[in-house]
Amino acid sequence: MCESAVYLMKGSEKSLIKAETSKILIEDGMVVCIGAFGEKIEVENAELSEINLMKHEIILRPKKG
Repeated sequence: MCESAVYLMKGSEKSLIKAETSKILIEDGMVVCIGAFGEKIEVENAELSEINLMKHEIILRPKKG
């Protein structure tokens, strides 16, 4: 399948948020990670930093300000 892992950067460390994510939405200032079966994880105060399609990784970072 074409799912990706979502990580949140905290300093120089990345923390796994969701291992198998098939869809990302930005809703009301939140990043919503959705799996193939509809399960959701909402990440507040975060924004997209990097999407690496070759590694199947999506990197989030805390919002600035």
